[in-house]
Amino acid sequence: MADVIDAAPAPRAGWRMATGLLVLAVFVEAVFAGAMLSGVEWARRAHMASAGALIAFALASGLVALLALRRVINGRKLALILLALAVVLVAQAVVGVLSAKGANLLWLHVPLGVALVGLAGQAAATARGLGAHA
Repeated sequence: MADVIDAAPAPRAGWRMATGLLVLAVFVEAVFAGAMLSGVEWARRAHMASAGALIAFALASGLVALLALRRVINGRKLALILLALAVVLVAQAVVGVLSAKGANLLWLHVPLGVALVGLAGQAAATARGLGAHA
């Protein structure tokens, strides 16, 4: 394909770092959730704040990837995974808020958290493959 290019090493390293931070942030979010459920006073605020930051970072990363990586091998795939991650993060946040208000939705909130770990890991794996030929 003449219109698809390999990713340069520096941008590829940046995307690997960004997606690695997303994986770490999703894990830290789970730590905050566990601390919150254990009764740690500050954990609820940390859980809510980090959820907002995660949503913003995933959405911004997905939109930037959509523009910056449109001609890079696996670039569109990474952008779509990041945007899907943002959508699932929003769904997770909505379910979390409803659960906090008394809705019986923890049965959904916990598995969505597991799915977020998988999606973030898939984004990191895809970032490692930027520019790689199939």
